[in-house]
Amino acid sequence: MTKNKKNILLLILLIVIGGVAIWMYQKDHASSIAENEFTQFAIEDTASIQKIFIADHDGNQALLERDPQSRLWNLNKKYKAREDAIKNLLQVIHRVRVRGNVANTARDNMMKIMATSGKKVEIYTTDSHEPAKVFYIGPNTPDHCGTIMLLELDGEKSPEPYICHMEGFTGFLNPRFFAEEMEWRYTGIFDHPQLDIQQIDFQFNQAQWNYSIRYEGGNNIRLEQNGQNISLFDTLAVKDILLRFKKVHLESYRTFLKPTAEDSIQRTMPLLQITVLSNNGKTESVKLFAKRGKDEVQDDKGNWSPWDPEYAWALNDRNEMGLAQRYVFDPISVPLPQLLKK
Repeated sequence: MTKNKKNILLLILLIVIGGVAIWMYQKDHASSIAENEFTQFAIEDTASIQKIFIADHDGNQALLERDPQSRLWNLNKKYKAREDAIKNLLQVIHRVRVRGNVANTARDNMMKIMATSGKKVEIYTTDSHEPAKVFYIGPNTPDHCGTIMLLELDGEKSPEPYICHMEGFTGFLNPRFFAEEMEWRYTGIFDHPQLDIQQIDFQFNQAQWNYSIRYEGGNNIRLEQNGQNISLFDTLAVKDILLRFKKVHLESYRTFLKPTAEDSIQRTMPLLQITVLSNNGKTESVKLFAKRGKDEVQDDKGNWSPWDPEYAWALNDRNEMGLAQRYVFDPISVPLPQLLKK
């Protein structure tokens, strides 16, 4: 055997031995992480979770409680919580796993960061007065594929934080653990997935556009104005309006308006007020007001307008102001003349 061949064989042997050593180290390392109780962030049975409390260092707090009478969770005992945000949060809690350790050189500094700016999360399960798990959410890793987290069990904090991720997901977890009340708040105005609706009233800023949709189930839809039946109308267009009331949402309740600005808006004439009477006798309503845009824009006829073509202000029946997308509300804000058959 030539010297070159011996060198190649020796190199291959060293590579194999090195690979085996690395594999054994990773296996032992993964095993030690899996056996460490302070790495067990996940809760497999998320159906057992009854309450989640999130707090940040800016003073924001979100108390999320499961409501057995509704698909929507309660928020801070006064609102409903966003269904999509609850789903994303439970998904993380179910699938979070430790990806690795924080480097020794960064560990002490990371512990300080967690103590001063980390978000605290308490999770309560069925019939539990004490949290089943408490963990702290820190910053994201530079590669944006992990989030620093630290677990607390029975009042004892883990001696070190860990890099966590969610199986089957590329990205960081921090944004799903927010504590701002208005970010958590459910934005639904009309929520009738089963169309449990008796009547919808539309009151425009021009009285001749007003009308009511009466619904008696199935395809039994009537159109009325001032209590009088309208016999000739576009049934498909009216049915499309009715179906949209399965889900009508605002974009947000975070308007950043000063109280004086809100009062000024409410003193103007609304573009439209929509009122829904449900089968259970409950009424819900919203008023829409024109919103000034940052710059003037041209309308369909080429005229310049100061009004925002994409958003309007909305006032719910609790006298709370929110931001409404025209994309959502224009299809249900159709004046009567556009629904009549010529």
